Amino acid sequence: MPPVSLTELPEDQIGPLLAASEAEGFQFVRRVVNEWESGANRFTGNGEALLGCFVGGRLVAICGLTRDPYQSEATVGRLRNLYVLPEHRGQSIGAALTRRVIELAEPAFHVLRLRAATPRAAALYERLGFRATTELDNCTHFICFRSPAGPP
Repeated sequence: MPPVSLTELPEDQIGPLLAASEAEGFQFVRRVVNEWESGANRFTGNGEALLGCFVGGRLVAICGLTRDPYQSEATVGRLRNLYVLPEHRGQSIGAALTRRVIELAEPAFHVLRLRAATPRAAALYERLGFRATTELDNCTHFICFRSPAGPP
């Protein structure tokens, strides 16, 4: 189940992630689908990627990497839209996706930011080296690869 880059959003497989995420009250998978369909975000910018994990040929998780849309600096990346189907949690899928995003982000960005949606997500990110913050807008966690000119 290593993460793979998605160059197409598998319409026949995104449905279960969409339904499960919305049942949990999350809207970010819907945003991925809507932005993909409209062309607003296809994760094709410099350093960007949409990753997926498959188990038994079934898409069970996604995670994106983009330039941070809340920042004007092109050197700030954002881990976005990490979602793992509930029945596949606790199997290190989220950690594998996050590690791969970190690997992809390090050569492309100075800083990688994110907003953790739950305490469980926050704990995962902190275990993988992100630092918690309450001082940055639209950001709960960050990791620095190189020293930026200003705050992360």
